Amino acid sequence: MKPSFSDLTMWILSICVFAAVFICIICNLAITHTVGWLVYPVCSLLFGWLVLMPILYYKKRGLKISLGIITALLLPFLLILDQLNGVTEWFLPIGVPVSATGIVFMWIIYGLLIKPRSIWFTAPAIIFLSGLVCICIDMIIKHALGEAGFPWGYIVASIACLLAIVISIIGFVMKKRSDQTE
Repeated sequence: MKPSFSDLTMWILSICVFAAVFICIICNLAITHTVGWLVYPVCSLLFGWLVLMPILYYKKRGLKISLGIITALLLPFLLILDQLNGVTEWFLPIGVPVSATGIVFMWIIYGLLIKPRSIWFTAPAIIFLSGLVCICIDMIIKHALGEAGFPWGYIVASIACLLAIVISIIGFVMKKRSDQTE
């Protein structure tokens, strides 16, 4: 039986990830004789490996599994990084709300892309929602830091909204033209 391309890719990626983890362990122990910065790359590599493997193994069905893994493991992953940092407490004021916003956005995008719809509906919807996410993240960070700052989120959302409107108009015009030629 000949291994498929995705099986070969899965094995190569796994070997590379675990070789990188092993190299991190050796370098960290050789230099500092403790487990210091080692946890950051090891946790990140393992997290990335866990997310990519279902996509490579199950193909299209694996995307939903990978998104589920991100949903289930993102907050524990950030909590581990926060506990190791020890300097600032950012997990509750910034990490949880931004992660929750990102996870909700991720699943909405998945829902929009999984159902067959017109590209002229899907693309503007995704762009418009991206602008809303920028506003949400901007508000979360400003609230956590207690600073007013420059309104980047609103500027990005305005540009995204304008782009979504332009794409919608182009789609409407193209649909009218195709209806007239039939």
